[in-house]
Parts: sequence; structure tokens; C-alpha cells
Amino acid sequence: MKVLNYDTVLKAALRDRPQKASDNICVRKKNSPSESIKVSVILLDWSCRERFIALDWLKCQDVPRDCYELIWVELYDRTAPEVIECADVFITCGQRGMYNKHIGYNAGLLNAAGHIIVICDSDAVYPPDFIRSVIIFFYPNEEVSAQPLVLMHYELRTSAIYPDNLAKTDELKDEKWNWWPLNPNAGACMSVRREDAIRFGGFDEHKSYSGYLCGPYDLGWRMVNAGIKEIWHDTSTVLWHFAHPDPVGVNGMAPSLRRMFENTYPHVDLHALTAVEAFSTGQLLPRKENLEIWKLRLSRRKIGTRFEGKYASMTGQRGFSRRRIFCLRIGLFVGILRAAIKTNMKQLLYPIIKKMLGKKVWGKVRTIKQQYLALKDVDPNNPRIVAVYEQLNIIAYQGFFYGLPQSLGKVDFRDSRQLENPLIIRAESIAMVKKQINLQLRNVGLSQ
Repeated sequence: MKVLNYDTVLKAALRDRPQKASDNICVRKKNSPSESIKVSVILLDWSCRERFIALDWLKCQDVPRDCYELIWVELYDRTAPEVIECADVFITCGQRGMYNKHIGYNAGLLNAAGHIIVICDSDAVYPPDFIRSVIIFFYPNEEVSAQPLVLMHYELRTSAIYPDNLAKTDELKDEKWNWWPLNPNAGACMSVRREDAIRFGGFDEHKSYSGYLCGPYDLGWRMVNAGIKEIWHDTSTVLWHFAHPDPVGVNGMAPSLRRMFENTYPHVDLHALTAVEAFSTGQLLPRKENLEIWKLRLSRRKIGTRFEGKYASMTGQRGFSRRRIFCLRIGLFVGILRAAIKTNMKQLLYPIIKKMLGKKVWGKVRTIKQQYLALKDVDPNNPRIVAVYEQLNIIAYQGFFYGLPQSLGKVDFRDSRQLENPLIIRAESIAMVKKQINLQLRNVGLSQ
């Protein structure tokens, strides 16, 4: 069995086709980020937003505009002029068929300049102190570095349609809006450090997150599994969400059949089943990690030695393929079997085979084996001793075997005149050399 098989495994790994990143994602606008940016707000659309009020409310925050940026990610290809004008970063993903929000989240994450990313509901109303409150949570006591944290945000909902004349968020505290009872809505909004988002593989792009039932809590729960603290934001900075003109059937209006079919995978209390399973099993990384985030995450590793570095990049993101593992397992079995046979050959099989073949045939088999081993991997310009017989060295050289009396000392095989010495025997096989040696010894005995 081969113990050091690095080259064999590496060769097998490199044959696998590498996974490609999405070619449809396009950054259509990206302002030069300010060095003072602390927060990157990522807003998502899948060509469904009837209005873009979130941008209006987020522009009216009580902190300097250069300390946060607005990133708008369109999952399809719609380019709304008002969004392009207001957003600092505008990205289209060019998706086809059923959308996957997590791919959009990752596009925003990769283009974010802030130390904190905020995944927001892109049709909600935001209080003017929202950004400031996020900064306070992550930078307590005005610390230099943001603390690791999973900050979840509450969102109030109502069956009422967004009013056209709403001017201040204080008006939303009136009971006339009939806000539903407050409950943790994990899919609404979440803030985490960008560093932590990358460290834990970003948002899971698994196909089960396609459609409506998904959310940033997928990443948040995996961070909680790693021991990072989760906090729910104070209700004084709650988000407000009005009903859509095309509702999903829970506001006392006729449900939209199209929206209903956006629920593509089972859920637990409207939380994606895959996310709940990952949370419950203690999962840390996504089932399907974004390729660029994977590269970025691995680039941050601190590998201790060059020896360990050999194994750090043997495969691509998908690891060893099943086909390669199967081939390596077959090779392992064959290696073990070969080693077992070789180890036990002399003890178990050789006596049986020798008895079956007879002494004469067995001698010929051994001679053929010795000749094969002698010629295997022989350098034509490098004579090699393959046997010693009756005080003669039998040497393999350029396809022939030479019997040299040890009394001759060193012989230069490159000098043809030295090889013409009558005491040197030359033959095409070891057996023939031995035969001539025996003949010489017999002649010497007769002469004496």
C-alpha cells in the first residue's frame, strides 16, 4: 500500500471541472465609497416593488449621509430611474425563472463598503434614527471596532395601504393604522458585521431558498450557532410595513395566485425549512456557498506552515467528486490487497507453488524473475549488480549480463577494451552467465 500518495490524489483532484461564478450579475452603478462609511444598507427587489419609499425614508436619517450607503439589488433586470438616482450602488442579477433572494444578498455583501451590513425590507418605512441606532449597537461606548453581533429588527404590519400624504414617522404611532400585534419577524431586517458575514460563508444559495420563503435569518442563525450573540432591536426604532396592492391573502383581500406559487419549499411558521434545519443541527456554513465569498473567506486563512499549505488548496469549492473518491477507494483496496499478498507470498504461497512446479521449473521461474527485476528501470549508462555467484558479480548493463570476477576490481563499462577481458563473461540472461561460470569451474577442476 502506498503511504505517501499526495501526487496521485492531487492529480485526481485537478481533473474535476471547477465551479463557475454567475455571469449575469452586473454592477450598473457604484459611487466611490467614503472612508467614513460604517453601514451598508442592502435593499432587494425582484421587479415587484410598486413604490420605492424605503429609499426616501433612508435618505432622511439623522446621521451624516457619508457614514452609510444604500445598495439596491434587482434580482431580475428592471432598471427604475428613481432607484438608480437615489442608490449609491445599483446591481442587477439577471435571474431567470423563480428568483433566489440570497443570491441578491450576496451580491450586495460583496459590493458593500461598510463594516456593518443591514439587510432591509425594501418597501418599509424607517424611523429617522434607524442608522444611528444600528451604529450605537455595534459601537458601544464609541469603540473603534464593531463588536460581533446578530442584530434583528422588529417590523410592524398592517392591512392598510401606504398613504400618499405621509410626511413623518410620528404619524404612524396613531392607533388608526391598526397595526398587528408585534412579533419577531426574522425575515424582515437584520444587521451583522460584514467580516462575520464573510466568515460564515454569506447567505446560503441553496435551491430550497428560491421564492418567497427565505431571509437573512439564515446567516444570523448560523452565526448564533457559532456563539455570536443575537439581540432584538428596541421597539422604539421599529420598521413599519404597509400592505401591498397585490396581497398574499392574509389582509382580508383576494389572494394572488402568482404570489402563492412563490412559496416553493416547505416552511416552519413561514421560516424556510432549510434554515430551521441548519439552526437546529448547529450548522455553521451554508449548503451552497457563493463562489466569490468562498474565495474571499479562504484568502483570510492563517496557515501555519508550508507543509500544511500543500493540503489547503487541493480541491475547488466542491471538494473531491464522488467519482474521484470512488477511484481512490478502489486504489486503496488494490494497494492493501497487493501489500497483503506480497507480505504473505513467501510464507504461504511460495512453498505451495514450488511443490507444484517442481525444483527444476521453480529454478527457471526464479531466474526469469531476477532477470525481469534486473532490467526494470535500469539506466543504460549505469551498470548495476543484480546477483553474486561463486565470487563473481553479475552486472546488468545495456540489455546484457556480465559475470565479473571480484578479483578484477573496478571495471569501466564505457571502455570496450576492458570488457574484452577473457575473464569477463557476457550473456543474454543471468542463467546463461551462471551456466558459463559453472563450465569454467568444471574445466578448472578437470585441469587440476
